[in-house]
Amino acid sequence: MLIEMVEWLGHSGFRVTVGRQRVYIDPYRVSPEAPKADLILITHGHYDHFSPQDVELLSRRDTDVIAPAAVAERLSGRVQSIAAGEEIEPESVRSVAVRALHAYNTSKRNSDGQVFHPRAAGGLGYDLNVRGERLYHAGDTDVIPEMDSVHGVDLALLPVSGTYVMTASEAAEAARRIQPRTAVPMHWGANVGTREDAEEFARRVPEGVEVVIMEKAPV
Repeated sequence: MLIEMVEWLGHSGFRVTVGRQRVYIDPYRVSPEAPKADLILITHGHYDHFSPQDVELLSRRDTDVIAPAAVAERLSGRVQSIAAGEEIEPESVRSVAVRALHAYNTSKRNSDGQVFHPRAAGGLGYDLNVRGERLYHAGDTDVIPEMDSVHGVDLALLPVSGTYVMTASEAAEAARRIQPRTAVPMHWGANVGTREDAEEFARRVPEGVEVVIMEKAPV
């Protein structure tokens, strides 16, 4: 099962182990002992999602990196830029197909009244097809219409901390809209958000959606 391939690295970072290959999404403050990556996906350029130090730590010469253009232009090596609506089948992990979709705020604003993650900035979520099962990493987002395109995915990784992303109750609404088989709360426990946010999300999700609150991977 897909959930058994996935480890939470803290905050919004995950590792998906596909056979002998490893896919990282938004690695941040990973252990120096973490296994090297075959593929790294970055959702957007904020420091807690795009950490050049972590990308370098996890990379080999043949590691592929997929990221929005504003991030890709800051990296070298086997880097491919991607935009919402595009799909890439990376050479490094042929059993995984990557589709990008928008991720943005509609109501989370700074002191100047500007949303933290505007749609025009190009932030992404990812819909991964992993050996026939689908994983959705929402990125930093509110509940948005684009989520309708991932309805029925096997696993949804949803931010729950509020402030910059969905609150627990909003994430539960996203789960109702998406109807994944399993949902995992993320974007808590590091810079913003607590386990209580994850537990509140678990209490609010609609019937029929299993919630797994992951413990941080040791390595």
